[in-house]
Amino acid sequence: MKKNLRIFIVLLFGIFILSDVAQAQQDHFVYAITSLEKDGTSWTVLRKLNTQTGAFNTVFMNGIENSPALFDAMSKRQVDNFSDDTIANSNPQMAFGSGVAAIAFNKEANRLYYVPVQVDQLRYIDLSTMKVFCVTGQSFSKAGNFAFHVGTISRMVVAPDGYGYSITNDGNHLFRFSTNGNTTISDLGELVDAATNNETIHSECSNAGGDLIADDNGSLFLITGSNRVFKIDINSKQTQFLGTISGLPQKFATSGAAVDEDGNLLLGSSLYSDSYFLVDPKTWSASPYKAMNEMYNTADLASNNTFITKPSSFLKLSADDLANKIKLYPNPVSNDKFNIQFNNLKAGIYTIQLTDAVGNGAFQQKIKITEASQTETINNPGRNAQGFYFLKILNENNETIFTQIMVVER
Repeated sequence: MKKNLRIFIVLLFGIFILSDVAQAQQDHFVYAITSLEKDGTSWTVLRKLNTQTGAFNTVFMNGIENSPALFDAMSKRQVDNFSDDTIANSNPQMAFGSGVAAIAFNKEANRLYYVPVQVDQLRYIDLSTMKVFCVTGQSFSKAGNFAFHVGTISRMVVAPDGYGYSITNDGNHLFRFSTNGNTTISDLGELVDAATNNETIHSECSNAGGDLIADDNGSLFLITGSNRVFKIDINSKQTQFLGTISGLPQKFATSGAAVDEDGNLLLGSSLYSDSYFLVDPKTWSASPYKAMNEMYNTADLASNNTFITKPSSFLKLSADDLANKIKLYPNPVSNDKFNIQFNNLKAGIYTIQLTDAVGNGAFQQKIKITEASQTETINNPGRNAQGFYFLKILNENNETIFTQIMVVER
């Protein structure tokens, strides 16, 4: 019985590791809104860029010339009358209106959300069927109580929390829209400049346009049309000016931004047609993107990849650190008592958590580390049935610094 249990634990541990790695895998493609022809200025064509080869596919969708029928996102019926749902009426009957400058990809639902430039309506393409749906009965201007005009919604992203986000060009409205169930658009309010900022996000002249990306730690990053970078905390709505991207040509103005599979930023421009650019987020410096067979001016970019700013909790300590800094013994546990040895950890309060296979809490205890080498004996009499448990150590910031499978044998 014990032998079989250990074999099962080894197999499960392998699945646990593979699952963690799989979650970290990034996509190798980016969606792009371009013109039909090179150097064009009508943003009506959806293409897909392979970021491994630098090659564009053929036209994925032409939102005007071959515009599909439009359907109501709630009723699923075809929409024929747009007069009640749109503030500006520039070809609202066309899938892309008169053009698109804001797209966001939601991989979980396999949808590409967007807003036509002169149509105040959130729409999405169901990429499984290529049907286009309109979110009727609500709009950004109604949610935020402002006058919609051309270019109001020109940057958009779907964050890891599953919500879509957009910011008006004046920075006075941070919008959030749901992507599960019936879509709801909410105005989260005005963005606030950090006290240390020497550049305000509310300058519509210099900080309009551009695009949004999302990180894994509850923040958005706005890259403006003038290539300035702002970090935005979603909860507090505070914005921090990080600087201006270096290494870009003078004529380059960011229109689209997306994260590639290596965690770098891919930038495209509606004005500059010689190259895309890759930006290293550690230095915010740009370099020309790989040679491409075809090059198109770009109004917007979108990918599912997340901007990684928070170290993985499972890999927070290196293998050597895991072996030297924290040690669990004995393992398997057979007498309701086990030890955790801490070596050279920063002094402070740590939390020991023990959870079962489905994440239910079986045990939690706080300990105070004061010594360079300190061993804590944990008594857990009769609380845990035979099986495996996940032992986690959390620091004072509630970050997981250590994870190990613990086996209980009876």
